[in-house]
Amino acid sequence: MEFNLFLIIPIVFATGIAIGITSGIFLAKKTSSGKKECVAIGASTVSGRGAFALKKVRDGDIIERCPALEVTDQDIGGELLNYVFYGSTETARLVVMGNGMLFNHSSTPNVAYYREETGLGPELVLYALRNIKKGEELFYSYGDQWWSTRQ
Repeated sequence: MEFNLFLIIPIVFATGIAIGITSGIFLAKKTSSGKKECVAIGASTVSGRGAFALKKVRDGDIIERCPALEVTDQDIGGELLNYVFYGSTETARLVVMGNGMLFNHSSTPNVAYYREETGLGPELVLYALRNIKKGEELFYSYGDQWWSTRQ
C-alpha cells in the first residue's frame, strides 16, 4: 500500500484544527465559569457611590484584587487625595484600580485590605471580615490617620 501525501496531509491538518477548536471551546467554558465577580458599584447608602456584594461572601474570602500604582504624595492633589491609600513609605501613595477606590468608610467595617507585592507590582487585596449578604454595601475603615488629615 502506497501513502498518498496529498491525501494524508490535509486529513492530519483538518484533524489538528478540529482538536484545537474542540479544546478551545472546552477551555473557554471552563475559564468563563470560573470566579464570578463579587462587586458592583451603585448609589451608596452613605455618600455618593458605593460598592455592593453581588453574591454572598464568606468570612475571609477575597473580594477583589486591585492592581495599584505607587506614586509620591506630591503626585496626588485635589479630589484624588480622598481616593488613594498609604503606600510602602511615609510619602508613597497607592492609586488603586478596579473597584477598590469606591468602598466607603465604616467604623464597623465588613471588609479589610492588605497590600501585596506581586510580579506585576503592588496590589490591594480586599477580603471579608465576616459573612456578607448579597446586596449588602461593602465598607472598610479609612483609619484614624486618614480622618486626622481631614476637617
